[in-house]
Amino acid sequence: MTKQTFEEDSPQLWELVNSLNNQEIIDLLRIIFANRPTEVFIGMYPKNILRTFELSEENPVCLNGTLIQINTEEAFTEKAIEWEGF
Repeated sequence: MTKQTFEEDSPQLWELVNSLNNQEIIDLLRIIFANRPTEVFIGMYPKNILRTFELSEENPVCLNGTLIQINTEEAFTEKAIEWEGF
C-alpha cells in the first residue's frame, strides 16, 4: 500500500485551497471555527509537554503581515500534559 498525498485524496478541495489568497483562507477558517468546536494543542519542545487552548472568540484568526495567525485564549488544562512527541 502506498501513502497518498492530500492532493490525491481530495483533488478538487486541494485545487480550491491553492486558489485562495491569505485573506480568503482567513475567511474560510473563521467559518470553520464558528461552526465547529475547536481546541488548539500547543507543544513545547524540548520540554515534551502540551497545553490545550480555546480559540479567541473575538478574533480567532487574522493576518499578521503576510502570515496567518491563529489566536488563543486561556488554557483548558491547569497544568501541562506530558507528551511523547517527535
